[in-house]
Formats: sequence, C-alpha cells, structure tokens
Amino acid sequence: MDKRLFNKSSNFFKKEGFYVILFVCLCVVATVAAITARNSKAVKNPPVVEKSGSNVASNSNEGQNTIPNNALQVKNPANISVPNKGASSSAVSKTTDYTFTKPVEGTLARGYTTDLVKCDTIGTYKTNFGIEISAQLNSPVHAVLDGKVETVFNDGTELGQYIIIDHQNGLKTIYANLRDDVKLKAGDKVTKGQVIGYVGKTRANYSEEKFGDHLHFEVMKSSEYVDPAKYVTYSSAKSN
Repeated sequence: MDKRLFNKSSNFFKKEGFYVILFVCLCVVATVAAITARNSKAVKNPPVVEKSGSNVASNSNEGQNTIPNNALQVKNPANISVPNKGASSSAVSKTTDYTFTKPVEGTLARGYTTDLVKCDTIGTYKTNFGIEISAQLNSPVHAVLDGKVETVFNDGTELGQYIIIDHQNGLKTIYANLRDDVKLKAGDKVTKGQVIGYVGKTRANYSEEKFGDHLHFEVMKSSEYVDPAKYVTYSSAKSN
C-alpha cells in the first residue's frame, strides 16, 4: 500500500511540477521583457542638441513661416540697433515759420475788400483784393517769408511791375507797383526779409491816388485771395 501511495504521489509531482516550472519560466520571461522595454524607451528619447547650422523648419511645417538657418545665431540683444528717438522727434517737430515780416515800412492807406472801390486815377470803381501801403518812393520792399519766385512781370496798368513768391503749402504773396529794375527772376529762392525790389510808379491805373506813392500787397491761400491783415499789421494813415 505504501508503494502504491508513493507511485501516486510521484505521478502527481511529475504532472503538476511541469506546470509549476512552466509558470515560473513565464514569470521570468515577463520580468525580463518589462525591464528590456523600459530601457528601450529611455534610449528612444535622447536629449535634443541645438545646432546653429541645422535646418529648423521641416517639411511638416509646409504652409507656415520658415525660420532662416542662421536664426539661432542672432541671440545677443547687443547686436540690435535702436533708432535715436530724440533725433527723429526733433525732425518731425520742425515746422515752417509763417510769421510775416512787413513787406515795406509805411502805413495802411486802403484795406482789403471784396466790394468795389473808387479808383481816383481813372474815375471808375474796381475791386481791390489786396492792401495799399503808403510808403516813400524807392523804399525797399522785403519778402515776408522764405520762398521761391514764381513770376516777375510788368502789366503796366493794374499791378505795374510785380513779383509773385510761392511760400509752399498753397501760400503766395504778390508785391506790386515796384520799380521796373527788379533783379530777381522766376525760380530764384528768397529768404525772409530779403530786399526784392523798391516802391515805384509803374501801376498806371493807380498812379494818381490821393494816398500817393504806395506798395500794393496781396496774399493768396490755396488759389483764393485772403485779407493780408491776417498775416501783417499796419497802423492806418491819418488821411487818404
């Protein structure tokens, strides 16, 4: 009976032992596989090394802005130049001087008007889009602002010898009844206060006015006549 029991036990261990050994082997294989997979994952993610000469943009970024190859080299803010704000501000803030100097020394004989005024010389009424400044014959006449001579002409009647100066931005001034010995010509540049001519008697239609010798002065803004009194002030003459 003991021998039969021994044989039965021996057969059990032979049969069941196979499965135990197989289980142990499977556990060992699974453990080795887990460790191998962990090490393999660590190797697949190496640290990224930044290279200045490599192409940063890849084909996967097609349709997007690309970064130049040398973009990584421009890192030092000291290499970036900053514009001089003070210099640019002063250039922008510079404005043109539109404060008139007097075109001639004298007094106001007749002011600007859009109405008809009597012309004593020829006995008719005329418009007067400028001012008449009583002044001594041969008195020097000055440019009221910097500008460029546009016209030098003598019509012999309404304006006589006259000069038109363009001061830019649509502003022009006209000096009439000058002597006919004007030295300037169209295109010449003049400066504020520069002598451009002298009071004369070339304005035939106004040569015998009660206020006597004078400079006829007009101002135009954007091709329209404006009152010169907006730019220059004269005291009125005691009598006309």
